[in-house]
Parts: sequence; structure tokens; C-alpha cells
Amino acid sequence: MFGWAEIDALVELIAERVAAQKVEAIVGIARSGLVPAVMLSHRIGVRPFSVIEIARTTSDAIDASKSAPVWHGISNRGAVAGRRVLLIDDIVGHAMTMPMAVAALRDVGAEPVTATLVVNQRNLGARTPRSVVDIYGCVVHGWVVFPWEGKDDLSHA
Repeated sequence: MFGWAEIDALVELIAERVAAQKVEAIVGIARSGLVPAVMLSHRIGVRPFSVIEIARTTSDAIDASKSAPVWHGISNRGAVAGRRVLLIDDIVGHAMTMPMAVAALRDVGAEPVTATLVVNQRNLGARTPRSVVDIYGCVVHGWVVFPWEGKDDLSHA
């Protein structure tokens, strides 16, 4: 389980790495990507903000079953159209959500720079983290519980 101090350190690391990218908007992948998206928005001083909703898990339980990504939409297209944007999620595992979000942003004329707090190498398999995301905070080899998920079903922990 990651605590808030670890999350803050990962957000700071990503903020340092994204500084040279000159992003003009932040896009968080709902649901859990919204927390680091808001933190990064404040940390790097970028206010234009959008949300992409793509569902993958069937519940909040540890090692919950996953389905194919289900597209639900993008908010505030005007904040991202024609801009270089930071697309952020909390974790990349099987790397199915991020490519769908990238394609959606490109469809509205945005130029995405991708980032995630955590890469789950166990789920990623033989692929390297940089093959699926531009910037990442750390690599793990198993399920992650984030501090904002503290009240979720931890019975399988």
C-alpha cells in the first residue's frame, strides 16, 4: 500500500520530468487518475483540465476482474483541442486504457504526453514501461492500493 508521502514524492518526480514538455492542459483518466491529475495541475501550475472516463475493472476488490476498456467519454474538449496535454492515470498494468485515451485525445486535436504514478510490470509482461507511457513514477510487481482507496474491499490483501 502506498501512503500519501509516497504519492507526493511520485507526483513531484513526474512534475520534474514533465516540466520540459511544456504541457498546456491536464487530462485525468477517471476514476483514480483524477487524484494525481489534480495534484499535478497544482504542482506544475496548469489550470486547463479535462477528464476521460474509461472503465476496466468490475469492482474495487483487490485483483478484481478486468474487462475490455469501456469508453464513457471526455469532458471539456475545449481545454485540450489543439494543445499539448499531460494525460495521467494512477497505474498502468495491461496497458489497455492508456492507448484508448491517447487515441481519443488525438481525435480532438490534442498532442498527449502520457504519465502514470505506477507501472505494474507483472501485468505488463515483457513490454517495457517506456513502450506504453512517456513518464512514470515507479515500477511494482503486483496489486497496488492507493491511499484514496483505503475504504475499498481489502479482504483479499
